[in-house]
Amino acid sequence: MTKQTLAIDGGTPVIANSDFPWPVMTDAIRSAVISALDDGSWGKYESQWTERFSKRFGELLGVDEVMLCSSGTIAVELALRGIGVGPEDEVILAGYDFPGNFRAIEAIGATPVLVDVVQNGWVLDSSQIEIAVSEKTAAVIVSHLHGQVAPIDAIKSVIEAKNRDRAADRQIQIVEDACQVPGGKLNGKPLGSLGDVSSFSFGGSKLLSAGRGGAIASNDPGIIQRARIFCQRGNEAFPLSQLQAATLSPQLDTLSDFTNQRNESVQHLVRATQKLDGLVGLEQIANEVTPAFYKLPWLLKDQTSTWSRVDFIAAISAEGVPIGEGFRGFLRRSPRRCRKVGTLANSEIASKQTVLLHHPVLLQDKTTLDLIATAFEKVVTNAR
Repeated sequence: MTKQTLAIDGGTPVIANSDFPWPVMTDAIRSAVISALDDGSWGKYESQWTERFSKRFGELLGVDEVMLCSSGTIAVELALRGIGVGPEDEVILAGYDFPGNFRAIEAIGATPVLVDVVQNGWVLDSSQIEIAVSEKTAAVIVSHLHGQVAPIDAIKSVIEAKNRDRAADRQIQIVEDACQVPGGKLNGKPLGSLGDVSSFSFGGSKLLSAGRGGAIASNDPGIIQRARIFCQRGNEAFPLSQLQAATLSPQLDTLSDFTNQRNESVQHLVRATQKLDGLVGLEQIANEVTPAFYKLPWLLKDQTSTWSRVDFIAAISAEGVPIGEGFRGFLRRSPRRCRKVGTLANSEIASKQTVLLHHPVLLQDKTTLDLIATAFEKVVTNAR
C-alpha cells in the first residue's frame, strides 16, 4: 500500500459510516416485549418469561439447572458460592482475565491464585494448574476469552488427578466462565456445559443481550440450590426481570446463525491481516472447536511501531473501526490480595498488547469486512 495520510492526521477515513449498533431490535424481540407489557407480566416477580427462557437456555446448553441473575459478574460469585467456596479457600484463575472474576473471589473472602495464559493467547495455560494447586485450593475459574476456547479438557484431567488424593468435601471444582461465548462448542458440546458450574452474561454488549443480566448453569442441583439460598433476602436479591427475559428468548432463535456468520467473518479478517507486520492474530482454529466471537483479538507488537497501543487504537478508530484494548490483567495486584505462580509473562503481554474488534462488525457484509482489513493495513503501513 502506498503512503497515505491517516484519518487521525486529517486524511479520509476508510469507513465513512462506522455506526455498528448493538443490540439490534428485531420484530420477534419487539413482539415479546409488547406481549409482556400487554399481559401485565412485565411488573411481576415471577411469570412465564423467566421460566421460558430458563428452560430454553438449559436445553441449548444440555444442562439440568439454570438460575437467572442480574449480571455476569454476580453470576461468577454465585457460582463460587454454589460450589461452597468460602473464606480461607484459594481459587485459581488466569493472570489475564475479566476484573470482576478477581473481585468475585475476594467478595467471598477467598484468595485469588494467579497463573499464566497460553503463549500468544488469552486463556489459562493448563500446564500451570498442577503447580498452583495447594491444600487450600477449592476451585479454578476457566474463562473462554476473545473467541479463544480454554483447554478445559486438559484442565479437567489435572483437577481429576488432584482430586483423587483429596477428601470428598475438599474436591476442587471448575467454574466455567462462558460470559463471552454463548453459542460456542467444544467437541460438539456447548461451551458453558463443561465445568461443574458455568456463568453467563447478558450485558448490553454481549452476544445475548438484555442490557443487564446473567445466569449460572449446572447439572448439580445442590450447586444451584446453594446459590438460590444466598440470593434469598426476603425475596430474590439479584433477579433478572420479566422484560429482560422476554428480550432474550427470541435471540436464542438466531444465535446459531449469528455464531456461524461471525466465525466466517473472523476467518476472512484473520486471512486478510495475517501478513501485516506488528500484529499477531489467532492461530488456526482446531476442527473440534466452534468459537463464539464477542471480540476478535490481535496482539500488537511493540517493537514494530514507534507509537503506543493507545495511539494505535486511536488511529484505527479514526478510520471508522470499533476497536479497543483488552483487560488490564492482575499483575499489579498486591501480594496481600493474591498469590502469584511464576512470572505471568504471557499474561503481561496480553494485558499490554491486546487490541479487540467488537463483534457487531462481524455481522456486516464482505465489503465492510474488506474495508476493516484495509484500515488495518493503512494504519500498520503508515505507522508513525
